[in-house]
Amino acid sequence: MKIRLILLQLVSREHYSLSFMCFFSLQTLCSHLYKDSSPYGSLNNIVKGLSLLTDSFSDLSLTSEPRKPCKKPPPNYLCHLCFNKGHYIKDCPQARPKGEGLTPYQGKKRWFGEYKCPKCKRKWMSGNSWANMGQECIKCHINVYPHKQRPLEKPDGLDVSDQSKEHPQHLCEKCKVLGYYCRRVQ
Repeated sequence: MKIRLILLQLVSREHYSLSFMCFFSLQTLCSHLYKDSSPYGSLNNIVKGLSLLTDSFSDLSLTSEPRKPCKKPPPNYLCHLCFNKGHYIKDCPQARPKGEGLTPYQGKKRWFGEYKCPKCKRKWMSGNSWANMGQECIKCHINVYPHKQRPLEKPDGLDVSDQSKEHPQHLCEKCKVLGYYCRRVQ
């Protein structure tokens, strides 16, 4: 019964395909376990059932998304990253692996960043956004990394804060690491 509880938890976490396969694998296991008149089944039936279950689980993927084969782009398509033919930008061999780096931008310059605190959901924007550096949320006092970054010259039509004013250095990870005002770097 504990196994069925785990399956219900999997379903509630939206792992439908995984839980669906687990359910049928466990049904197969249970049918082998309870074949004999004994309520516990014979050792032989348990081994057979576990073997079937192991085979079923070996076919499963650890990701919740089904794997899609890479589609070939049209013959004249150029990758927007390396400018070579034959693949899309998401399949580019020069692309950074996902999860590498704490921020979208990985260069050395100061950029414009958009932040959202995961704890209190407070949003803010800053013209003092650096690669792999965060800013402290005023309410929660936790370091938050930008979810979006873009060059200072192109703030997508949004009003960039006054660049002549100093920003609060006690909230800026870059200032803390440097030990002085981060804009002195540029």
